[in-house]
Amino acid sequence: MDITVKHISHKLIDSLSDGVFSIALTLLGLDVVGLVHGISESEDFNATLFSHWPTFLAYFLGIFVLLAWWYNYHVTSQYVVGTNTFIVWNHGITMGWVALMPFGVAILAENLNTPNMKWGVFYFGIALFGQYWSWLLQWALTKLFRGNLEFTFTEDFILSKLSQQEKNKFLFLFQLGPTLIGLALASLSLVNPWLALTGYGLYVATLANPVNTLNRVVGPRFAKMFNV
Repeated sequence: MDITVKHISHKLIDSLSDGVFSIALTLLGLDVVGLVHGISESEDFNATLFSHWPTFLAYFLGIFVLLAWWYNYHVTSQYVVGTNTFIVWNHGITMGWVALMPFGVAILAENLNTPNMKWGVFYFGIALFGQYWSWLLQWALTKLFRGNLEFTFTEDFILSKLSQQEKNKFLFLFQLGPTLIGLALASLSLVNPWLALTGYGLYVATLANPVNTLNRVVGPRFAKMFNV
């Protein structure tokens, strides 16, 4: 009888993710709290307060992004059964991008509406879309070295009806969209940062209701494509 070491429970990944999200959300508020002394010492309290609008704008954008990520993360992960090396490292790398979002927000706030705005918007875009780029890079490397790309879902999830090859095809296409959008917007930020920032905002808005989004994506057109 062969004795093998089994993979860790997916619940451990979820526990790690909640902790990272909590810390990242907390860190976002530090820049805002740091403004209090300067605002309070100012002769014109309200004028000084409103002069820091880039910090507040970046803060609320960052809060929305992290909450949307957390929402999307748990909507999909609730259907994942078990883990493998790809899944564990993919979630870990994703948490690395979550932890980097406070940096993206801070650099955006510091450079918004300044001569360096294009770089602030550019690096915020890197933090916003980096997880999709790293996912595809990891997917390509795993496929190149013939690693395990299997995903197992609960029976009440429509992807569970697909073959493993069809699951991989769907997940690849699902990640490809944000990857290309991110590349386009990050490049645009070096030419027109305000337009790129608007594009970031519109993209983030699509993450607000992942249940509705997934029901549309994994809907009639999906069923027709994969004959399910």
